[in-house]
Amino acid sequence: MAQGAGDEQTRTGHMDEAMEIEIIRPDALRPEDRGAWERLRATQPGLDHPYLDPRYALAAAGVPGAALAVFRRGGAAVGFFPFQRRGRLIQPLGAPLTDYHGVIAAADEGLDPATVAARLGGVLRVGGWMSAAGPVPGFIERTRLATDVTGGREALATRLEERSHRFFKNMRRLRRGFEREHGEPVFTWNDRDPAVLDWIIAHKREQYRRSRRHDVFACGWTAELLRTLFHAEDADFGLRVSSLRTAAGELVAAEASLDDGRTLHLWFPTYDPAFARHGVGTLLTRLELERAAAAGYRRVDFGAGDDGYKTALAEPDGVVFEGVAEGPRPDLTRMAGRLLAGGPAPLRRFQQSLSRRFDIINACETRAADWWAGAAGAAAAAARKNLGASA
Repeated sequence: MAQGAGDEQTRTGHMDEAMEIEIIRPDALRPEDRGAWERLRATQPGLDHPYLDPRYALAAAGVPGAALAVFRRGGAAVGFFPFQRRGRLIQPLGAPLTDYHGVIAAADEGLDPATVAARLGGVLRVGGWMSAAGPVPGFIERTRLATDVTGGREALATRLEERSHRFFKNMRRLRRGFEREHGEPVFTWNDRDPAVLDWIIAHKREQYRRSRRHDVFACGWTAELLRTLFHAEDADFGLRVSSLRTAAGELVAAEASLDDGRTLHLWFPTYDPAFARHGVGTLLTRLELERAAAAGYRRVDFGAGDDGYKTALAEPDGVVFEGVAEGPRPDLTRMAGRLLAGGPAPLRRFQQSLSRRFDIINACETRAADWWAGAAGAAAAAARKNLGASA
């Protein structure tokens, strides 16, 4: 009992110490601080994801505006937040590519988005906030989807079949059709050919063009971040590229995923539209799940969202949060947002769609001309999607 009381007094005294903040480049992280970061991830719930690994922040050190906030008490590091700054706008480091983000800190440190925005003196916009502290008041809750791949390949197959027998029966039919026309599919779990990553980026850019979405790879630094992760020297961390080819060697589908040896986060999937009737994209995902199960992974993370194929392959696995936290100084963006929030439903949908599009543009584009071109396209696309539909 006496030992427990002493521990509580020590903790209370620790929390009474003023918190200081140090802003550094991610690649200036000191070894002892990196050790503190890794211990926090190992002991605090909700922080065990490759996006929150210090190696991800180090890989993103070359991103324009990259920075790392180190929160300290009594000189000791108690929290870390990798971010990028665009004027007063603060975004997670690597946005818009970084699906999940947050402060790496104990829950009782109180480092929620509002506190972080105030300490950094800006407007913090996040789309996939993870936290040891749980829900963020006022933020939108988004469901994460993941597949439990523990227990090996057979246990995975049983779980998937029980979840959606009809879906996988159709997948088997599509695979037989592929085999009749193109031979046995050739799956590569860890494809180290850089040309395959280039193929993924090129196909994603064409997809953005067709769907009138902002091309996140046009700015250059985003593709460079993927290449940096692809060439990472750590055996258990980096970008894993998996591919699917015909028996003759023609590339038909590929995916770039963030991988830490425990969680495989599916990131950039794509396929050749000429093979769409064979469901090659979904076939590749199924093969990735099987290989991860055989290799002893814990989960395959599909991100937040409810795309049709995800619900057949994955199930809810926690939540992340989307929202805006603002520092002490008001700005016109906030006032305009409040006015739009009180408008009719089509206008509110337009505001939300435009805000998400602008988040992407603000993250990607660091030159004024590119920003204005992207902004014009985003406004037109959001109006067609949301206002035109209600006309």
